[in-house]
Amino acid sequence: MSLVPVDFFDWGYWDKQRSLFPSFEREFARSFEEFDRELGRMKDEMHKLAPKELKKDNFLNISNPYVEDASGNKKLHLKFDCSDFKPEEINVKTDDRNLVVHAKHEEGSKGQKVYKEFTQTYLLPEGVDPQKVQSTLTNDGVLCVEAPAPKAVEAPKERVIPIEYMKKK
Repeated sequence: MSLVPVDFFDWGYWDKQRSLFPSFEREFARSFEEFDRELGRMKDEMHKLAPKELKKDNFLNISNPYVEDASGNKKLHLKFDCSDFKPEEINVKTDDRNLVVHAKHEEGSKGQKVYKEFTQTYLLPEGVDPQKVQSTLTNDGVLCVEAPAPKAVEAPKERVIPIEYMKKK
């Protein structure tokens, strides 16, 4: 008994597949274009969710970073969410007039490593002494960075708005 091929293809595997499924390549290209458009849309949406005061190069830009405390003292006041990091993983420093907040967390288990990193740079306003910058970390992971404000600075006028609590029925 001899075997005779029913179909003989004089080309490679992929050529044969294209001939069997002629619409596949066209559909794949169309699907990929749709995927690429959707990915671009998602990227645009994510950037809309980012805080407006953050720039792409990790520079923090706040129009008026000053507050006035209860005693009437004006000071530079910045807050950073560092709740994903342990206190020893957070580093705050000044480099000339640049304030740099950097936090890095690393953990690992068998065959797996997880890294989290956070860096924010803020250009201290004219007249703020980098040597007088202080930072505190709250129990819930909020890093507060403060420094005395120059005398000529105007802090925004704040008004405490009372919260009215609704009673449950």
